[in-house]
Amino acid sequence: MSQGTHALEGSALAAYEAFAPFYDRYTAEHGHDEWMADVDAILRGYGAPGDRLLDVACGTGKSFVPMLARGWTVTACDISPAMVERARAKLGSGGEVRVADMRDLPWRGSFDAATCVDDSINYLLSLGEVVAAMRSIRETLVPGGLVAFDVNSLGTYRGPFADELSFDGEGTTFRWRGEGSRFMPPGELVTAYTEVLGEDGSPVASVRHVQRHYSIDQLRLAGAEAGLSCLEFWGQVPDGGLVREPDEELSTKILCLAGRPPRAR
Repeated sequence: MSQGTHALEGSALAAYEAFAPFYDRYTAEHGHDEWMADVDAILRGYGAPGDRLLDVACGTGKSFVPMLARGWTVTACDISPAMVERARAKLGSGGEVRVADMRDLPWRGSFDAATCVDDSINYLLSLGEVVAAMRSIRETLVPGGLVAFDVNSLGTYRGPFADELSFDGEGTTFRWRGEGSRFMPPGELVTAYTEVLGEDGSPVASVRHVQRHYSIDQLRLAGAEAGLSCLEFWGQVPDGGLVREPDEELSTKILCLAGRPPRAR
């Protein structure tokens, strides 16, 4: 097992295996429908060649449910079997959800579009792993297919990842504890914990998240090395929606649209 594989399995896989029973409650107010409405509009507006969609790192399925409602034929995958089990219940018999690592996806030329949201790319802790994931996603697409993915901005790592807060999610109390710095340099690793709190305020479950910040320039280079053309970047601005030419300090997330080049004529 490579160091990179060990890192992902020790972080994202372990975190979401433990957190799967709580994930939907924790993300109840995360606005998946609104975010995926923007993603849907971008994929269609930029000319996705069909409606076959692969949702990579789908979690419990909250990212693909809005796409089903918008007419996409969905296949999905996640590295966590516990998350996949919950996603299958949402998709039902109308599609496939399987356990798969985004760096080594099993499909070839099968999809018109792909999505990879909820900062899943940031759990890849080296740029080489990002290239591997992008190359693997590229191989799942038909020529001319599109992929939309998001990452956390530098502003998010200097903000929420350096903060602590508690909140209620559908009757369960959660605490987020970021261990970052408000002066974190670009490209650094950062750790945070999500805790489920008991009635006395003590943690009854705790998961550790390790992520790395990637700049827009790094993502553009990784896409090019993977054979993808990065077509556009947007920033998610609080109360302002998506804006082009994003400012990493002012945006909370960065959304990228990339494409597999069409066949030469």
